[in-house]
Amino acid sequence: MPYQIAALLAATCWSLSSLILAEPVRRLGGPRFCRLRMLYVSFALLIISIFRNQWETIEIGDFWLITLSAIVGLVVGDIGLFTAMARIGPRRTSVLFTTNAPMAAVGGVLLFDEVLHSWALLGAVLTVLGVMLAVNYGTNQDVKDSVFEKVDGSLKVGVFWASLGAFGQAIGALAAKPVLDHGADTLTVAALRVLIATPLMWLLANPTDKLASAPEKEPVANMDWLKLVASGTLAMVLGMSFLLYAIGNGDTGIASILGGTTPVIMLPLLWIATRRAPALGAWVGAILSIFGIALMM
Repeated sequence: MPYQIAALLAATCWSLSSLILAEPVRRLGGPRFCRLRMLYVSFALLIISIFRNQWETIEIGDFWLITLSAIVGLVVGDIGLFTAMARIGPRRTSVLFTTNAPMAAVGGVLLFDEVLHSWALLGAVLTVLGVMLAVNYGTNQDVKDSVFEKVDGSLKVGVFWASLGAFGQAIGALAAKPVLDHGADTLTVAALRVLIATPLMWLLANPTDKLASAPEKEPVANMDWLKLVASGTLAMVLGMSFLLYAIGNGDTGIASILGGTTPVIMLPLLWIATRRAPALGAWVGAILSIFGIALMM
């Protein structure tokens, strides 16, 4: 399989996962859905990592960085993103998530003495501009009350949670970078991160639910479990596997750019789901943000 196709399949898996969880995450609340899904993801990644048997690639001295990556990247990052999705829907959240790229780029300059060239600065500006367009002018009025586009509460609060999630993801990635640079197996690191983050999420369940103003707890239906497993499999198992294949068999920069096209791929999927074409602002904003990421890479 060409690595470019694998990267696009990864982005497609993440887009489908977001659409699958759009309804249950609103009803159950972002932090709660995140905790439930992490139980399944932890089990799945643990089985995969045991099967791969790459534990020897992890050095003892790297555990503190993996722990930091788990706390900031998953506990803060994932709870922020799922809370945002419950408030402002998957499309806006996926576009706002692209801001983790300029955040990570700035972090790379500050922490690892990486150089941010003029093209990268232009890319960061385009990414932010695209996000602003997609969030503020990307809603088709015919579907503004649908589960995919409805805004529960304040849009600014939803943007805050998505931005917090993107920030957490960026810091989590930066914390894991030295570990991966040492030759650690990516899926094994991913398994350790979720095994550390999952119990912390459950320990902090009450405060995070209150902080996120999560809805009253409802019983989890059988269909919710099916959607939880489906979204977890698509995002954390298939999506990650496709991206790792792409990175391992092709150019890392191009693979990362194609893997980050989720906001664009989500638009035709939303078109199919709602039978309404996304607004022009959604298309322009998503394409601008992806183009900005391409320049940064």
